[in-house]
Parts: sequence; structure tokens; C-alpha cells
Amino acid sequence: MTVDFNRLKHFSMTYVFMDEDNIACEYEQTEQSPLVAPDGNSVSFSLRNIDQNEDQDIYSIELVKEGDDEFYIKTDYFEDEGEPYPLDVEISEDDVKFILEGEDEVMYLYGFFE
Repeated sequence: MTVDFNRLKHFSMTYVFMDEDNIACEYEQTEQSPLVAPDGNSVSFSLRNIDQNEDQDIYSIELVKEGDDEFYIKTDYFEDEGEPYPLDVEISEDDVKFILEGEDEVMYLYGFFE
């Protein structure tokens, strides 16, 4: 099954810092609708932290599809914002889960179908 960015209408992200406390930060899409590129191979949107006392920044996200099962993320959430990071993908009936695992953190980015 392939991912059609045009069908994804809402995004959220959970970022987990895996240390002794396992801190999780929750982000939701801003009011602006996701923007799908004309070729359908990328989608852009913005996320903000649910807890505005913790983080008031708004982060730009771009998901890029290189093939049916090859996806990358570019975001200013990371220090090297222009760098594409490869994502693992899990698809269900209701959503798509994009996963990025680091040494001591893991990011779950959810795209929800209409």
C-alpha cells in the first residue's frame, strides 16, 4: 500500500527523549492546511507544541516521497533543517505513522486520513 499525501488531512507528532525520565513532547498541526506539491511527492505543514508553556515555536515540516516505501523528513525542528532524514512507515486504515529513531530519542509523526 502506498501513501497518498492528498488524503492526509491532519498531522501530529510525538517526540520521546529516552533517558531515565522518558520525556514525551506532543505537537499538533497549526490551523493552516497541509500543502501537497503538484506532483504529489511531498507535503508541507507546520506543528506547534501542545504545551505552549514548554515551547512556543512553530516548526515547518516537509515530508518527501522518493518511492512507494521510501520517505524523508526535512524540518527546522532539527538543527540541520535542510538535511533529509529517512523514515520508517507504518500504514493502517486510519493513519500513517512515520518513524525516525535516533540514539536516545524517537519521533512518531502521524498523518490522519480524511
